[in-house]
Amino acid sequence: MQPFSITLFATSGDPEGIRHLDKSNWSGYGVVFNRTQFHLLKHEPGFSQAGVYILVGNAAEETIYIGEADPVGDRLKNHVSNKEGWVWGVYFFDRNHKIGKTEVQYLESALVGLAKRFDRAILLNKNSPSEPTMSAAAKATAQAFLADMLLILPMLGINAFTASKQGDVDDQIQPVGADADRFDTIVVPAREEGFRQRFLGERCWFAVRISAKHIAKLKYIAAYQVAPVAAITHVAEVDRVLPYGDSGKYIIHFKDDPQAIMPIPRTDGSEINMQSSRYALRDKLNSAKTLDEVWA
Repeated sequence: MQPFSITLFATSGDPEGIRHLDKSNWSGYGVVFNRTQFHLLKHEPGFSQAGVYILVGNAAEETIYIGEADPVGDRLKNHVSNKEGWVWGVYFFDRNHKIGKTEVQYLESALVGLAKRFDRAILLNKNSPSEPTMSAAAKATAQAFLADMLLILPMLGINAFTASKQGDVDDQIQPVGADADRFDTIVVPAREEGFRQRFLGERCWFAVRISAKHIAKLKYIAAYQVAPVAAITHVAEVDRVLPYGDSGKYIIHFKDDPQAIMPIPRTDGSEINMQSSRYALRDKLNSAKTLDEVWA
C-alpha cells in the first residue's frame, strides 16, 4: 500500500465542530458534522453537489445509516427533521464533479453491501439498494473513489466497511489479572446523549457485542463516559441480557437505577483503549483509582 496523508481542518477552531477532510492525491472531499450543527452546513463545500453520506449514532456508537443524494444537502436536511438515532455524520463529494448521481448510487450500494458483509455495526437502512446501470468508465471512477473512502473512514472511527483484524478486541475477552476468563462486569463506552437517555433514563444498554457463552458470567455493567469526562462513573446490576433484534448483538437490562461511583479516570498516557466494550472484575472497579488499574 502507498503512504498517504489526511488533513482534518476544524473550520471554526472547535475540534468537535464542522471539519473538512482532505486526502492527498484525491479529488474527493469530506465534511464531518454533528447533527446540532446542520444549520451551519449550507455554506459548506459540496452541500449542493451529488454526494454519499454516513450518519453515525445511537447510545452505543454502533449504528450507521448510509445514503446518497443530488444534492446531498437536501437529503441531509430531511434526516435532521425526520430521522432519529444519529449523532454525527460525514458526506463525501468530488471537487472535479466526476462523481454524479449514478456514481453516488453505486457508492451507496457498495457501502451497504460491505456493512452487511462484515457486520461490525447495526445498519439502519431498511432496503438494500441495487447497483445502478452504468458505463464501465463511470463504474471504474466510482470504484476508485470508494477505495479512497475506505482508507479514510477508519480514521474517523467508522470501521463498518472493513474486516476485523486479528487481535481486534470487539468480540474478545480482555485479560483480567492472570486469568482472561475471570470477569463479572462489562464496561461500555458511552457518549453523553446515550448515557443520559439509555443508561440512566431507560436502565438499559444496547447493541453490545457479547459471546453467548459468556452471558451468564455478567453480573454488572459499568459506564465509561467518553471525553471530556473520560472516566467510569456508574455501575448497575444486570437483570437480563436479550438479543438485540437480528443484529447478533444484545441489549442489557438493569435491575435497578445505575449507581454513581467515585470516577475512575483515564489518565494522560493511559494504555487502555475504550473505543469498544471491555470485560472486567467488579472487585477491580471497587479498588481502582485509574482506568489502567482496572486491567492491571
